[in-house]
Amino acid sequence: MSRPKNADGQRTRQAILDAALDLFAAKGYFGTSLRDVASAVGVRESALYNYFAGKAALFDALLDAHQAIKNERLAPLADGPIQDGRTLLLQLAESTLDSYVEPREEKLFRILMSDGIRLAKDGRLNLHERMGHGRERMLAIMSRLIREGWLRKADVNMLSLAFLSPLIVWRQLHAIDASLPMIQHPRAFARQHVDRFLRGAAAERATSALSTRALPRRKAS
Repeated sequence: MSRPKNADGQRTRQAILDAALDLFAAKGYFGTSLRDVASAVGVRESALYNYFAGKAALFDALLDAHQAIKNERLAPLADGPIQDGRTLLLQLAESTLDSYVEPREEKLFRILMSDGIRLAKDGRLNLHERMGHGRERMLAIMSRLIREGWLRKADVNMLSLAFLSPLIVWRQLHAIDASLPMIQHPRAFARQHVDRFLRGAAAERATSALSTRALPRRKAS
């Protein structure tokens, strides 16, 4: 099979994105210049403008790529059949924690934590929107769990916040290499988190420990 005509251009574009991510994570968005990126890739600075209009456009491309990956990860959970509510929530928690420890995700998180607020205040980044990527998928999952009788009727925004907040705290602690059991044993943390979440949000309380038995589906009235 012949190589696509734009194969070299695609590789160069990806190399630019990879170099930018590494440099932004190491030196910060504001501490990195396009010249730094070009030097890391091994091209002239002017060549970067064949792919990106500037540093802001380069950063936006990194965020867009991250969003696409996140949507792909959440799609099966949001759109697939729900056989068991607890199992779905556990899969969601574990998938989220797994994504947090991916190298590219860790680098992007470091950038947002170090420069995100300044970028937002300067009007260069809608931090609320970017940090909320995947929000629609999460709301859809919570809405389905309510509709199908796994969760009590409640504000889906508050349910999503209650579910995600402990996971975000885990991410922050992991980022600073906190030596805590919850960081060292993410699967156990995910199970405990889901069980605690369900104790407050479940449509019907389980008659035995939530960690060992799935919640029953609500009977039709």
